[in-house]
Amino acid sequence: MDTIDLLEKRIAQLELSILPKDIEEDVRKKHLVTDLLIQTHTMIATALSCREVVTSILQRMPEINDYLDPHYSENLLDTEQKKQYILELYPELKKTAELVVQFQKVNPFAELVDIDKLEDRLELATISNADIYKESQEVTHNILKSMQQYNDIISTIKVLFMQLECSVSEIEKSLQSKPVYD
Repeated sequence: MDTIDLLEKRIAQLELSILPKDIEEDVRKKHLVTDLLIQTHTMIATALSCREVVTSILQRMPEINDYLDPHYSENLLDTEQKKQYILELYPELKKTAELVVQFQKVNPFAELVDIDKLEDRLELATISNADIYKESQEVTHNILKSMQQYNDIISTIKVLFMQLECSVSEIEKSLQSKPVYD
């Protein structure tokens, strides 16, 4: 017998055991598992090759270039739409203008000498905080290391107590099995 025939018979036998008995024989023959596996493999191979995606992108390349053109939207919008767009942006532009005015009011204070001193102090505080953070990381690491050692010790003690319990049990059994002579 050929190996392929043997495999087909085994698959047919599996189909009979898996599929319900009331399905007609020609329906089973139409949808053999091997055919479905071949179809699945073909679909996966096609999907992995990505030919369709690349082809569709290449076909749409001129359209994509048009969208990337900065003057593309100017050509499409008429005056009324541009006006509507500016009106929609008005609240955001107003907030930005208010922030600029506030910044201009605060700007003279930013150039004072005390601000430079404050900047130096903030830099020292930042360095100090960085050192404290490093130290806290080291302490945390040491604590975790100590806790791991503690867990190891507890585990060892548990094992020793189990061994001791087993030894005591064996000794008690051996003492009970020996007859006591008076």
